Amino acid sequence: MLLILAREEENNMSKIIDITDKLNFEENPVIRVKGVDLEVDASAENVLKVMGLASDSPSIQDVEEMCKTVFTEESSLKLRELNLNFDDYSTVVMTAIGVASGTDEEDEELG
Repeated sequence: MLLILAREEENNMSKIIDITDKLNFEENPVIRVKGVDLEVDASAENVLKVMGLASDSPSIQDVEEMCKTVFTEESSLKLRELNLNFDDYSTVVMTAIGVASGTDEEDEELG
């Protein structure tokens, strides 16, 4: 009787698939501008936020909001200290978004 009960429980259990090995738990990516390393917050929540703001021609406010979201606080301060012009600033922010979302890693460098 115990054997039959154990088999019934075994048959009624949902299939469990562990995908842990397929996930990437590495640290946040870093982009380098003028020798300054800027850490990108690549959490899913933040990437989804910036994707909602991204467009072909974002407004100044959108770029600023994306910057606050995609960079860590420390990196946001470092970026401000670089005193980039708006076009370069936008390029840095959009590149960070691409790196965070996994769509822009062409200049990936080891070390």
